[in-house]
Amino acid sequence: MKYKIDLHIHTSVNPHAFSTLEENIRAASKKGMEVIAITNHGPALPDTPHWWHLVNISILPEVIDGVRVLKGVEANIMDEYGRLDINQDVYSKMELVMAGFHIVKGYGDNLDKERNTKALVNLINSQKVDIIVHPGNPLFPIDYEAFVKNAKLAEVAIEINNTSLGATTRVGSLENCKTIIELAKREGCYIVLGSDSHYSGHIGDFSRAEKLVELLDYPQELVLNSSKEVLEKFLNRRKELRAVNVE
Repeated sequence: MKYKIDLHIHTSVNPHAFSTLEENIRAASKKGMEVIAITNHGPALPDTPHWWHLVNISILPEVIDGVRVLKGVEANIMDEYGRLDINQDVYSKMELVMAGFHIVKGYGDNLDKERNTKALVNLINSQKVDIIVHPGNPLFPIDYEAFVKNAKLAEVAIEINNTSLGATTRVGSLENCKTIIELAKREGCYIVLGSDSHYSGHIGDFSRAEKLVELLDYPQELVLNSSKEVLEKFLNRRKELRAVNVE
């Protein structure tokens, strides 16, 4: 396994996932992972826990079984203004805020390119998100050039989601992800490979995303998974940017 950092992991508090927090951490430790992020879905999805659960993630130790565990969330984009489904109490506890498009109440009934792009650009420029997840999803078409340019300017990272490149989830993402990677390389954006693990055995599985990044010769110093030093530099900068944009 080349990369020892996985920033997109779900636990069974999202019932469509199948491993507990402890099972995930145990698996990560056995695989030699250095850093993982627990990023359960925001409350707008139907099978998510009460927001109190997300707030209470702050009780977790920084390091468990030798693995640095980041407290995170995969929030849902709720409207074209880029608002998310997490309140300030949740937001303030998070070391990592990821967000993306899902079919949720309040979004998903009008999936046109202009609206989706506006939502992403507004969210990115609000500085309330650190990573945009699975942007290659063909169900939510976007203007990739506008998206990537704004991500670069705002110093927001872009996820290349390994699950999206398989045969069952967000089918049709491959060519979109290639386009995103090529644009991100041109602009000099940070990217991150995400397993989007919903089962402990999938933690650290970047097999498809890794091949794509290698094929397109993406600079390793811009891949957040490449080292703890690269990730720490990114997170410290994101913390600064989020702090000056707190409402």
